[in-house]
Amino acid sequence: MKLSIILFAHGDVDSKEDILCGWINLPLSKKGTAQAKKLSAKLKKEKIDVAFCSDMLRSEQCLVEVLAHHKKAKVIIDPRLRGRHHGMLTGEKQDVLKKKSKDIFDLVHKNYHFRVQGGESLHQMGERVFPFMTAVLHLMKKEKVNVAISAHPNSLRLIMEYLEGLHPKEVAEIAHHPEKHKKYLLEFD
Repeated sequence: MKLSIILFAHGDVDSKEDILCGWINLPLSKKGTAQAKKLSAKLKKEKIDVAFCSDMLRSEQCLVEVLAHHKKAKVIIDPRLRGRHHGMLTGEKQDVLKKKSKDIFDLVHKNYHFRVQGGESLHQMGERVFPFMTAVLHLMKKEKVNVAISAHPNSLRLIMEYLEGLHPKEVAEIAHHPEKHKKYLLEFD
């Protein structure tokens, strides 16, 4: 039996600056809501039985828009899907950080093992995202359900690593765009 997992990232957040949001609980901006509505239209004909999102408002709002065409989908909020905790850099303006130290900016964005003081690396995020995915696949097989996941760019990178067996260098290069999604068809016995 083939079942699907559809992955997508929330859109733009309501912030005056382009900051490292991390665990700051920001809502979607008007643009982010419009991005989610466009994504919803693209996913209108997909079969979604169970939908997951993080406990961050922007992830939940994106999922609400997508599920406008999937009223019967069961929703599960799971904090393991949160984005990366940026520690002492949380709230830092990205353009300022890039001007201050391009090396640190690049480490934050492209290094799998780099951890900012008080934060977490992508590798450490995997310690919560991979068990989440194991549970999702178990649910899919047991309940025979199609799944959608509304999350954050970094948690989606790790889900893709889990599903595709990617190398950490490949994971750090993945970019996610609001309004776009990735669909996996998985074969279950």
